[in-house]
Amino acid sequence: MSAEVSLVLVAHFSSSVAPAAVASFRREAGRLGVSAEVLIVDHSEEAGENARLRSVAPEKLLALPNRGYAAGVNAGIAASTGAIVVVGNPDICLASGALEALLDALASGWGIVGPQFELAGLLLPPADVQTPREEVRRWLASRSRSFWARYFRDEVRRWRRVWEASGPIAVPGLSGALLAFRREVAEKVGLWDEGYFLYFEETDWLRRAASAGLRIAQVPGARVEHRWGHAADPAAMSGHLLRSRSRFLRAHFGLRGRIVAGMRLTRTPLRPQPLAEGDASLPTGELLWLLSPASVGFPAAGFVGTASACFRTVRGFYDALARPSRHLLFAVEPASGDLLGPWSWERTHG
Repeated sequence: MSAEVSLVLVAHFSSSVAPAAVASFRREAGRLGVSAEVLIVDHSEEAGENARLRSVAPEKLLALPNRGYAAGVNAGIAASTGAIVVVGNPDICLASGALEALLDALASGWGIVGPQFELAGLLLPPADVQTPREEVRRWLASRSRSFWARYFRDEVRRWRRVWEASGPIAVPGLSGALLAFRREVAEKVGLWDEGYFLYFEETDWLRRAASAGLRIAQVPGARVEHRWGHAADPAAMSGHLLRSRSRFLRAHFGLRGRIVAGMRLTRTPLRPQPLAEGDASLPTGELLWLLSPASVGFPAAGFVGTASACFRTVRGFYDALARPSRHLLFAVEPASGDLLGPWSWERTHG
């Protein structure tokens, strides 16, 4: 019997986080009274890990050689039966009402939708815009404080448009950590390009979808926790990121793409001051705090509150991460947009 909604998770040594993803999906599907199935594509290539995933009791578990995320998505969609398909990473957890908000957005005419990701009370930013123009702007921002300030303020406005939206909002791209669409959309757009082993596979697929006339939206009312970095160390995957970025730019933008593909954000014009928790020099009042794992300050996760509340939230954020790392912290006055900071802060585990 076919399901109404299929969840496809592509896993790589993810048995520690997959149970929460599966349980939250089943809880939300049960609350809505829709028939649901869970398919896990296991790329771990290890019998013990496969057995641990089997204990989650998915309707289907596909143990396949690891040919990359796109290949896993394609295999999972092909094996699923749902009229609506939700594909994603196993390090996600749907909040109450998240699945309903995504399904409502699809019912209202959007072609492909994604949630608002969060972690420990911080809202994660929308997906970066991937065009040659934005690549040049990011490159300039990494080398000049004046270009950085202009670009960062533009990014903050873009993030806030999504964070503060009251309903689904059109966006140029989404994170592949969780996407929802009807089966006919997958058939119309076609397979995910398996030439991308990791990163940019969803960017490529969504660009093809937009070219086919499909409308893409982020749904702020669909809150999903994303504990990124649990299945793979982002730093260790940087080679895949650079190769996939170059492939995407060259494939979609011709000569302009080939030119910007060689640009690297290897420097930063920022000179952050070390920050200690409880620092009395921090600004007071309700501010938009932005936490960035990147040395150039973008992308950044957001939180509105006082400095003391910000520290409590950031401590929770660090505790939720798979590994310690150094972050930059900024403050923005919500009404005027005045920017304060940056500060640097590192909190180790253990």
